[in-house]
Amino acid sequence: MGESLGGPYAAVPDWPGRDASDVGHARITAFLVLDIQQSLEKAEAVRNCILGQAGLDDDDSDDNEIIMNAYGVSVGPVNCVIEPAFDETGEAPVSVLTTDLLAALERRIADIKRVWHE
Repeated sequence: MGESLGGPYAAVPDWPGRDASDVGHARITAFLVLDIQQSLEKAEAVRNCILGQAGLDDDDSDDNEIIMNAYGVSVGPVNCVIEPAFDETGEAPVSVLTTDLLAALERRIADIKRVWHE
């Protein structure tokens, strides 16, 4: 479960099925904290990209790639790759299940709406 620092959000995002020892889940957590933050618009934009990618042709590869402040996400039907937006970080790209990223985003959206949009 996500730990809290006393504010309205968990300091460590949590979602159904999250495994803190999983490298992919750790990268999803970093993506949520550093890039999505408390932004409903950002979270919904990434979620919509994931939900819409099934209808994309191979020629639309730019439409399934999202570059944010810390990370870029390449969206695929089964896996997404979350990699640093800048090569200088020394971090390797990490492949995550698209369903895991979507579950994390859905929970983040619900948390943001619960706190800011009640």
